[in-house]
Amino acid sequence: MQRLLTPAVLTGLLMLPASTLLAESDNPLLISADDRCAFERVDDESLPLALDACQRAADGGDMQAQFELGQLYYKGERVERNYATSLQWLEKASIQGEPRAQYLLGMMHFNGEGIPRNLPQAYIILKMAAVNGNDDAMDAADLVAQEMDAQEVQVANHVLGTLFRDYLAQIREEQLSGTMAPGVPDELPGDTGQADQELQQP
Repeated sequence: MQRLLTPAVLTGLLMLPASTLLAESDNPLLISADDRCAFERVDDESLPLALDACQRAADGGDMQAQFELGQLYYKGERVERNYATSLQWLEKASIQGEPRAQYLLGMMHFNGEGIPRNLPQAYIILKMAAVNGNDDAMDAADLVAQEMDAQEVQVANHVLGTLFRDYLAQIREEQLSGTMAPGVPDELPGDTGQADQELQQP
């Protein structure tokens, strides 16, 4: 399972107690472990504070905060929609293996939202999201595949095969060296950078 690092910059808003206290209080500044930035729980006046705290957490590598920022700018409900900013944060969270970020990023590639439409890239990212536990990603990948030609499917499956072989080799090496417990991967596959490079080659 992915290990979340708690950066030193997480203070104030992000250091408050988790879900057990939420049940006892309606304080909009209390944030559960599953809702790092609390954008849905803060009023408009507190939103800048939540954005600032979330930005610091995301800059510190917190993938949950990165996902929530990406989603916030994608939806454009409480801030102005900004696909470029959304892509930036979703890519960072996706590389760390965040399946919801991978799903949304894959759909953005599929629909051409803020980025040129790229079916093989969408397919690869959605397959990784499915492996990482997103329930909707497999069906979405199947929809993407229906629009791909045979060559695109072949290239995408080659990239996926390479990613998973490298991932399994890394797990095996870590198990042999004793740097991780057997059968407990430190990270799930999520690095879209290699996929980008291979898909852009002629």
